[in-house]
Amino acid sequence: MDCDLEASAICAMSQRTGGPAVQFNKVKGYKDGKLVGSLFAGPGFMYWPQVDRLMHGRLALSLGLEKDIDYEEFQETLIERKKAPIRAIEVDGGPCQEVIIEAKDVDLNKYPIPRLHDQDGGRYLTAQVVFVQDKEKQCTNSGIYRLMVGGRNKLVHGSIPRRTQPTHIEQIVEKAARKNEPVPFAIVIGAPPPVYAAAFMSLPATTDEYAIAGGLGANPVVLVKAKLSDIMVPVDAEMVLEGHIHPGEKMEEGPFGSISYYTSKMSNFVYDVKMITHRQKPLLPFIAEGAKPSDSMCIISCLHAAELLEYCRGTVFGSVIKWLTIPVEAKLTLAIVSLGAQRLPGFPARIARAIYTRSPYIRKVIFVDPDVGAQELAIALNDRVNKVNHGTNVFISPMGKPLGLTENHGFDGSLSSTWTTDATWRFDRPNEDKARRMTFEAAIPKDVRDRVVALWKKLDIPQEPVVMD
Repeated sequence: MDCDLEASAICAMSQRTGGPAVQFNKVKGYKDGKLVGSLFAGPGFMYWPQVDRLMHGRLALSLGLEKDIDYEEFQETLIERKKAPIRAIEVDGGPCQEVIIEAKDVDLNKYPIPRLHDQDGGRYLTAQVVFVQDKEKQCTNSGIYRLMVGGRNKLVHGSIPRRTQPTHIEQIVEKAARKNEPVPFAIVIGAPPPVYAAAFMSLPATTDEYAIAGGLGANPVVLVKAKLSDIMVPVDAEMVLEGHIHPGEKMEEGPFGSISYYTSKMSNFVYDVKMITHRQKPLLPFIAEGAKPSDSMCIISCLHAAELLEYCRGTVFGSVIKWLTIPVEAKLTLAIVSLGAQRLPGFPARIARAIYTRSPYIRKVIFVDPDVGAQELAIALNDRVNKVNHGTNVFISPMGKPLGLTENHGFDGSLSSTWTTDATWRFDRPNEDKARRMTFEAAIPKDVRDRVVALWKKLDIPQEPVVMD
């Protein structure tokens, strides 16, 4: 297997078909190199229930939960665990420091870092957690950022175009540059899933992210001190890259095939890698980005939806929300919200405004009634088509959201519109006047459905027509 496009293509195909994670034990040109991809990718809401595996199943499993946990229960569990952080445990050494490579022996080209898309500007690390120290705030910050190999011991930071505010790491690097100070870093490849999940979350800069990770996994994270700085890293990581970001040192990064589009070439700061520590035979994860649903799409979909639900419930009108999803099929730009209680006129608009304010991704919101399940995307879209009065239930805002690269607006400005649809029954409509839903779940009694589903699985029914005796 070649890590130049081939590994990414195999994982992309697995993701398209709702297939398994893929481990590559033999990589062309790398004697001991191993890769693994599609670790968290699920089949997407549109595949369910035809595919047994759920979009959130692998993330749930990685956090110590059942892989077939109901989406609403999983979402509530994420919210509750985030509220119950568990402090990390520190030890003196461990697997991530079994092999130590330093100074002139450091060579990133010795590892099977893949090229993922045909127009990418180089080889990319995509499934790692970057830790940097903020000396001013006396804290360590983590985040998920793409990193392009820029040389034997150089990695170039990848930014998100058209962000209205710099990320935490960009703020830290900028502050240090004004003081002409280097920024120590530790790049953790193959971090424990709770640490990886916490790094995807939108947390305040001074948050103890290891404690949040401990809460998400319901177990403390075990840490060891990095070799070149005071940064603590997970002891059971596969590999750790250490060094400094030096003021003024920049290189060109990109293009890169991200979730929805190729980013352009950009000049950005550089990670000067001075030491590599890893396990005896490290297994390097990567993300086949862009092929839906990718690992990052699934993780962001689950975690960001839980964050938005928690945020909206903290408002005066948020108590009516039953669940909130961000379907990977829409590449994280759409939120679907179930209103589970009687509400007053204007509540959907207020909830949508809160979502648009809080989320850097969401540009469209659909509200549905409580009889729609969180995983029933097809039914939600059916209600969007059949129940909505387009004269009164569709709201397009003025230009108030950062303009995305894939939106068909003029690029003379920096803002785009938002689109909100209320696909719920009018609050004053009598129940007896509401049309009964016609679906397998609604029209067939549960005991009959269960028998049919069990028989279907037992007979292993093929896709072709079948004659029943």
